[in-house]
Amino acid sequence: MMDELFFVVASPFKNNATTSLSIKDFEFSLSFDLKWMSPAQASKVRDQGIMSGILKFDEGELVLNMDASSIDIPAGFKPSSDLFREKGTIDMIMDTIVSNGGIDKREVVSRINQKQETLGGLLDAEVAALLVAHELGCDAGSLFNDVYERVSGMSV
Repeated sequence: MMDELFFVVASPFKNNATTSLSIKDFEFSLSFDLKWMSPAQASKVRDQGIMSGILKFDEGELVLNMDASSIDIPAGFKPSSDLFREKGTIDMIMDTIVSNGGIDKREVVSRINQKQETLGGLLDAEVAALLVAHELGCDAGSLFNDVYERVSGMSV
């Protein structure tokens, strides 16, 4: 199941029929070509795309981690306002798992809950999410420090 962030991030690549875009061109496409958001929101979407693994930054260009021509964006698609709410660490970990783990968000939530239950409820949901990400081979390392600092009260 493709989620909203995936469609938004893929759209500039699909519209420009390209595999890479400069940051400026990516943000311009979201803000001015598609008229979906402000330039500041486009920057946040870019960051969310990188953190969730949908995008990577390679040699000064943004690269979509999938063939844009194989993506079917629904006709009339527009992002909802939910896309711009500030995401918590748990949301970002779950987005990473959805993007890279090959399972939908409902399954991710189920696995996180199972992990917590298996360990007697002793784990914070974010820690359980990191374990699920690790088990599925998803790199959520960039979020580990945030979780560690919050759970332990210590800086890494």
